[in-house]
Amino acid sequence: MTPAERLEIEAACTRLVYQFARTNDFWDHEALAALFTDDCVFARPLDPDHPYHGKAAVHAIFRDRKPRLTRHVMTNVIIDVISETQAGGSCYVTMVSAAETKGPQPGEGIFFGGFDDEFVKTADGWKFKSRIGHVALHQGGHIPVLPVPMRKGASNDGYGQECE
Repeated sequence: MTPAERLEIEAACTRLVYQFARTNDFWDHEALAALFTDDCVFARPLDPDHPYHGKAAVHAIFRDRKPRLTRHVMTNVIIDVISETQAGGSCYVTMVSAAETKGPQPGEGIFFGGFDDEFVKTADGWKFKSRIGHVALHQGGHIPVLPVPMRKGASNDGYGQECE
């Protein structure tokens, strides 16, 4: 692989990281889900131990969540090219949120964490194969109660109702 080819892969995967933040903040659920492979794994930073399986589940969890004003700031993006069709990566994420959907308004909470990513090249370009988030620090704000995903194959949308 040439240095130029490696840089192209790094740029494509870095763009996915930024597109995830933008589509998430602007409630573009279709475009957000399109960043993932059909058989992806995704774990939200606030609940990394309960991953969602499949693009349909990723679409559903973002589409079905309660509207909030958020801004995700992605930094420290590192992409490690493995081959012409595989890459890994990590980044930091800072998320500021508020309960109302229109700004400007004071933020309610600040969350600092990151994502560990696996990327694959598909016929439609580079996609997330796996995106596992985590929160390292948190200051104030509402921590949402998220639906616990069902085991892979247990549901056609990849997530279920909360368990008590």
